[in-house]
Amino acid sequence: MADVADGQFGYLTHAQSAAVTPPGDLQQLSAAGLVEAVSATVVRFRAGGRHPTPRLYAAWLALDPTTPGWERVAPQCGVVSHSAAARLWGVGAGPGPEVEFTVPRHPAGPLPPEVQFHVGALTAHQWTERHGMPVTTPAQTLRDLAATGRLDGADLGRVAWALMSAGQVSEEALAAGLAPDHPDPSATLRHWLDAADHLDG
Repeated sequence: MADVADGQFGYLTHAQSAAVTPPGDLQQLSAAGLVEAVSATVVRFRAGGRHPTPRLYAAWLALDPTTPGWERVAPQCGVVSHSAAARLWGVGAGPGPEVEFTVPRHPAGPLPPEVQFHVGALTAHQWTERHGMPVTTPAQTLRDLAATGRLDGADLGRVAWALMSAGQVSEEALAAGLAPDHPDPSATLRHWLDAADHLDG
């Protein structure tokens, strides 16, 4: 179990545990205080690492509970997106689920109510990797946030400013990422940036 957890920031799914140890071992470790529950199906070794977004990482592991994180193939395995991606980039995004993924098809079976899925096909330039998970690029994240309608122009401008100020992306790349949803993406982005600057000023 520790070998698998070592490659997953100290985290382990119940299914991964069951594949390598006898039934009951995980419960004994939990009773001894050696592991702690992160979600209903994911635990963390207390002596192991700690992911910067524990609930999000646990939810991503639970998307394919038998496959180690390092063996998953993106974007088919599910990509952190929308508000969750903005938080993973460290810029926040106002209202929106803490756990949010873009997946090629809607997962089957019962799903945690706090997890939101978006069905879509991401191209190679629309996602990257951060903190051991696939995540939409800053440009794609802004585009996704705009498409939800959760944020107004000033809010989107703040997210854009934060992404650029953190050195995550250029204004040109953000504008390019808004196409083809916006007829004049450069003008749209500049409008959002001006709206945010006007309110903050």
